[in-house]
Amino acid sequence: MSLMAKQNKLQQANDYIKNNINKVDNTYRQKYHIMPQIGWMNDPNGFIYYKGEYHLFYQYHPYSAVWGPMHWAHTKSSDLINWSNLDVAIAPDENYDMSGCFSGSAIEKDGKMYIMYTGHQDPGGFENLRQVQCIAISEDGVNFEKYKNNPVIDTNQLPSDTIIQDFRDPKVFEKNGKYYSVIGSRYKDDCGQILLYSSSDLLNWKYEGVIARSNGQFAKMWECPDLFELNGKDVLIMSPQFLEPRGNEYWNRHSTSYMVGKLNYETCEFDIEKTCEIDYGFDFYAPQTLIDDKGRRIMIAWMQMWDRNFPTNDLNHNWAGCMTLPRELKLIDNNLYQMPVKELKNLRKDEVSYQNVNIKETKSLEGIKGQNLELELEVDMKDSKEFKMLLMKGNNQETVLKYNKDESLFIFDRSKNGKDLGGKEETLRTYRQVNVDLIDNKLKLNIFIDTISVEIFINDGIKTMSSTVYPDKESDNIEFITDKNASMNIKKWTINTK
Repeated sequence: MSLMAKQNKLQQANDYIKNNINKVDNTYRQKYHIMPQIGWMNDPNGFIYYKGEYHLFYQYHPYSAVWGPMHWAHTKSSDLINWSNLDVAIAPDENYDMSGCFSGSAIEKDGKMYIMYTGHQDPGGFENLRQVQCIAISEDGVNFEKYKNNPVIDTNQLPSDTIIQDFRDPKVFEKNGKYYSVIGSRYKDDCGQILLYSSSDLLNWKYEGVIARSNGQFAKMWECPDLFELNGKDVLIMSPQFLEPRGNEYWNRHSTSYMVGKLNYETCEFDIEKTCEIDYGFDFYAPQTLIDDKGRRIMIAWMQMWDRNFPTNDLNHNWAGCMTLPRELKLIDNNLYQMPVKELKNLRKDEVSYQNVNIKETKSLEGIKGQNLELELEVDMKDSKEFKMLLMKGNNQETVLKYNKDESLFIFDRSKNGKDLGGKEETLRTYRQVNVDLIDNKLKLNIFIDTISVEIFINDGIKTMSSTVYPDKESDNIEFITDKNASMNIKKWTINTK
């Protein structure tokens, strides 16, 4: 492809955004989450702290609110809460990425930003599909030039008995003066696996081995891997596709999981001590992490789910998709805790607070309502066996949070959220649930509501639930219900950055 054609691909995307952004319907636009300006978004990519700023790229199709040939959109922030949209960073303009610039990651080397991504080639017919790994380099973190010798990892560098059509989503990192990349892959018998590659310069790569494989027990394909250290342990996160439900886990058609253990980089043996779902909501996929100048491991994910309805597309609003709030990760007793980054507290406005509120049967509190807010509450269950919260209630709509004390079960129910959010699942499930123990008979919740999303951090983040909902604008009431006496402390803040 000629230089003019390449420039035209990028320019075409940026011109389209500029000239059509006024066609976006704002009915369901959020106030403090990352969304596409127009068009479709999915996986977070290239999440990096670079030269004093946080950069986030993401899979992007500007021309419609459905998945299409992938570009990399780009936004940045100095504080993780106020984000500025930049021009599209890369577009599918080479033979090796002709059908899309798929997911990848970013790293800094010698003051430059390197992004490593999957070039997708789909000229027609599964036998002709290929996925290869590519590099693009930037001097300023904004303008990128693709490496002249791409791809840097081709299909001839795959291990034998690996399906060459599924080889994607490199996450690059540095360890002990060496660069590594973990990449999602699929074994010949339809088993997901994660491959490890190494490099001294980010341009020449060596295959090291398979660090984890499903062996027919844990999904057909593993996407979007990330590998990092927390509290002296290695943590591998990835997104298994078509994983069958197990108890209360993995009820989405596509899921996310973390594995805790110790990886031997010489032998590629990963001694796995624990495997668990990352988030127990309906909409959480392809999480990616960074480490910042404060030493924090921060994660962000796509807050949607494949193979389900997207109301903003169905209603011709000309956009679809959003990201979760950034979360700091901690590993405590092999449990991955997630906590909203502390910067989010700077968004709080107009506090409403109640202490020792007695709840019996149904109760609402003056000033505790809305669709763009943060809640902190602690419920002493006392004699009560069940506690319920009805969020965004009105117009025969409500989103229900419920805790059952006898079963130590927290339930999220969006059956009356406002829109049909079903999809390709054989059985439409409108609730998700997770086991959580009370702490001294108390339930602690930190809840963020933003127009179409609910993010719940339970008991200091030992479990989380992230889901989209689509209530009418007028459905903004909040109610509390118990079967017997309970006591609650609660704080509410309005949040609006847009």
